[in-house]
Formats: sequence, C-alpha cells, structure tokens
Amino acid sequence: MASLSKTGAQIRDQFSEALKEYGAFDRTLDALSSLSFVLSEVKEIAEETELVDFRPKILPADASSDLYTPDALIVSKRCDFVLELKTSWNEKDLLQVVKYGKSPGFVSHEGKQRLFRSDRCVLLGYQNPPGQPNLDSLFGAWQSNKLPFPLVVFRYSLESAPEGDRMYFARVPYGPNGLCPASRLGDALNNPRGFPVSAERYKLHRSKFHKANDQVIASYAAVIWWARYVRHYLSEEQRSEMADKGRLSRPLVLKWEEIGTIPALAGVEVPLGLRDVQRALEFLAQAKLVSFKRRTGAYEIELKEDRYIRVPSDGPVPRGAAQDISIKILARWAANKVKAPLSQGGTKGRRSVRRGRQPRDPRQSTLF
Repeated sequence: MASLSKTGAQIRDQFSEALKEYGAFDRTLDALSSLSFVLSEVKEIAEETELVDFRPKILPADASSDLYTPDALIVSKRCDFVLELKTSWNEKDLLQVVKYGKSPGFVSHEGKQRLFRSDRCVLLGYQNPPGQPNLDSLFGAWQSNKLPFPLVVFRYSLESAPEGDRMYFARVPYGPNGLCPASRLGDALNNPRGFPVSAERYKLHRSKFHKANDQVIASYAAVIWWARYVRHYLSEEQRSEMADKGRLSRPLVLKWEEIGTIPALAGVEVPLGLRDVQRALEFLAQAKLVSFKRRTGAYEIELKEDRYIRVPSDGPVPRGAAQDISIKILARWAANKVKAPLSQGGTKGRRSVRRGRQPRDPRQSTLF
C-alpha cells in the first residue's frame, strides 16, 4: 500500500505541475487575444495602428544570426513596439530583450526589410513580475548597452470581477521602468491604474491563437492538436465513421513525413507548426492516445470523441469529474508518465509549412 500511495502522490504532483503550466500558457494566449482586440477594435487605438503582426520576424543586429521572433510587432503612426510575453522570470530574458533592442528593423509581409523608427519601445510582459533584484539586472543590462529608447515591463493577469472575467494590464511600478512613447496604446500602458479588457470582448479573438509566435508547451500543443487539427487528416470514410460511431474502428495512421502537412484552419492567426505537432504527438503518446511504430515510421492514433476518453481509475482526478478534454489528456499523461514512462528518443522533423494570415476584423468599439 505504501508504494501505491507513493505512486499516487507522484501522479498527482505531475498532474498538478502540468495543469499549472497549461493554465499559465492559456493566460498568455488570453493576453495576446486581448491585445488583438484592443489594436483592431478600440477605435482610437486602431485608427493610429498601421500594422499588427503576431508572427513577426525582426532583423538581428549580427548578420550571422537568425531572425528574431518576438510575440508581436506593432507599428503605429507615431512609433514602433516590439512585444514579448513571459510567464515568469528567466535568466535568458536579459539577453533576449537586449537582442530585440539592438534589432535595426523587421521583415514586412511582402518580404522587404524595413528599419525601425527612432521613436520605439520594447514591451516585456510578465504574469508573475520579477522581484527587484531581477529587475535591477534586467534594466542594468538595458542601460549598459546604451539603448536610446525605453524598455517597459508590465504585468498581465486574468482577474475575476462582478461583471465578469477580464484580462488586466498594468505597468510595473519600478523606478527605472520606462514609459512608452506618446501614443494611444502607449498612454494606456503608461497609466498607473492600468487597463482591463473583458473576456466577453476578446473571446472572438481567442480562437485565432493556438500558440505564441515561436513557442508552445507540449501539453497545450497536444490538447489543441487533438481538439482542432487531427480530424482534418481523416478521409471521407473516416469522417463518416467518426460521425456515426464517435470513434475509428482502426487507428488513424499518420506517417512521419505526413506530420508536416498541417491543415490550414480558417480564422487562425497563429497556428501550430511542424515542431509543435511533433511535441503534441510525443505528449499524446505518453498519454496512451498515440503510439509510434518505429518499424514503419508512423504514428497510430486511437481517435475517439472526448466522451469516450477515460482517465485511469487511480489517476489524479475522479473519472466522473474529468469532463474537459484538457483535464482528461493531462490526467492520462501524468498517470502514464509515472507508471509507464516512454523511453527518450525520436526523429527530427523534415520540413514546416507556412500559412497565410487572415484579414483583420474591421469592427471597432471603445475600450472602457
């Protein structure tokens, strides 16, 4: 019994940690959705915004380096903003923001290089703002590189209010923290009270974001791929079987070279890429919903509707309580991660597929 109790505790710990990470990443996408709403539908901000790119590529200061991929680039009539969102502090943040600060320009949608204007700003958002020692290090690195424009650190958080949930943005109160250049967006971020965006308003933008620009955690990739992408690989016969029975009688076989053929989903501004799908399949394999057959170089996917997916009887949540597909997948992953961990290994992907952007929603409204 002692060993079973220890195993159960390990499963609960794995599940709790994965769920916490999953929730934090979900809030980051809420923040991107909120900013998408603000930049396209808040009249006074939308009118001065010339370009919003949530899949930007900015030029490196060192010609031998690859292009940088922050979470967003915002070009307004008065100034340019480079945006990066974080869950919490990481020592690599120092080098990252300095690289963004040294970047001379960006690549436009037409593939042309454009220089940043002198009136610009790097926006760095945290769910959990760093303490003063880390902020000291961050702004010390910024100042030592003599960058002639501001770095602005702000907090973003999902908060409950009597009128409903809202995403809240507020500049971190710290002496050396910068101020955004004068603009409608900059003024909102400079406001000591911050500003909220109701979930009711940004929810129409939420489905556009399956990840931040260049990263997605494996658990989130697994859930969104299972929920939104996998059915697009099915033949007409398999679609009919799923509609009739809610599951496939035989596993869906996805060959290694086929995982780069990623469906283009309508209305998605930042979709999963090849590496994201690889990580999703690895996570789902640990959850025992996917198996990789090395001999044939193919994934076999036990595709079924969410209601047919069962969590382990000795898992971290009771079977009857696990209704959400994310909870089910994370619970299965945690149980099997402890009881039947997969051996580390795999093969590198071969190619990625780039998808076109969708047009912006022309509707506008006021922020408050």
